[in-house]
Amino acid sequence: METVEHLVIGAGPAGLRAAQVLADAGREVLVLEKHAQVGPKTCAGGLTPKAVRELSPLGLPRDAGLERVGHVAFTGGIARTLDVAASVVRTVPRDELGRLQLEWTRRAGAEVRAGAAATGLDFPSRTVTVGGRTIAYRRLIGADGADSAVRRRLGLPHPRAYFAAEYNVPKLRLEPLRAECDPRVLANGYFWVFPHQTYTSIGAVAPKRVVPPATIRRYLTDRVRALGADADLAPFEGATLEVQFAGFDFAHGVHLVGDAAGVPSSLTAEGIYAALVTGEETARRILDPGFPSPKTRSWLKVKRAHDRLATALRFDLVRGAALGGLAYLGRWRPGARRLAAWFLDG
Repeated sequence: METVEHLVIGAGPAGLRAAQVLADAGREVLVLEKHAQVGPKTCAGGLTPKAVRELSPLGLPRDAGLERVGHVAFTGGIARTLDVAASVVRTVPRDELGRLQLEWTRRAGAEVRAGAAATGLDFPSRTVTVGGRTIAYRRLIGADGADSAVRRRLGLPHPRAYFAAEYNVPKLRLEPLRAECDPRVLANGYFWVFPHQTYTSIGAVAPKRVVPPATIRRYLTDRVRALGADADLAPFEGATLEVQFAGFDFAHGVHLVGDAAGVPSSLTAEGIYAALVTGEETARRILDPGFPSPKTRSWLKVKRAHDRLATALRFDLVRGAALGGLAYLGRWRPGARRLAAWFLDG
């Protein structure tokens, strides 16, 4: 039977960041990733200013991705920027971000195995099964995304209430980078256009109980064609999003981070920053149980506010008034600056 001190299940931003922190501290770390390739995921690939601040000291190249000022349309019409400084978004493909994080994590000394699905999770005995072999661990970090096997095995709710979908259309550069509310179809969700260096991500996200995934697919395909893009050039990609926060630390040395813990915002659907900081600070709490996790606590405060607004926006009467109020506030420079900071840099 193989043994390891720290076992991380999932090689996304949260799992790799946690593994890097532990390995940097001289701890033995093994990361298991069920997919053959680390990185790819249904995701617009936008890094907010706070995500860039987390990644830059780790080695994110200054020229990585495409830097654009984000625009937003709350009530239809032309999407407009809120505040230039606070609305800068860096679009980096998830496979590129995964490649970078994988390099940093292995350089720190962690072992990462792709194509290795963990099954047979036995928390009391602290063992998992991988390809018919048993691995024993001291600590386990579940970083296995919205459809987390670790979260399910813990018996925690896993509603995965939001559905996100996109077409990544190659050799297309649509401008500007923008998010558009469309309450008529998407309720409290939104439509996006995120240009990358070699393609454009065109997508939408909405609560699946309010807007069925099939409706999102039809809507998105029509929007892609209306923009003059060919939907047949790229496969339709869809995934659920877990936004119900479940906690980080559990019995038998088990921890959840990132999407598995339910830390993405249900308002903006942002998950990369939350994954990075919860992965990092959970690892730091493992190393030092008294570590106060300031970035995680700050993010959870923002998430709670985002989630409250997202919940209110599900109701038609509230949605019209609230989106109108946001649009009005966005026309006033101090208000626009505060909105941009709250949505993107809070």
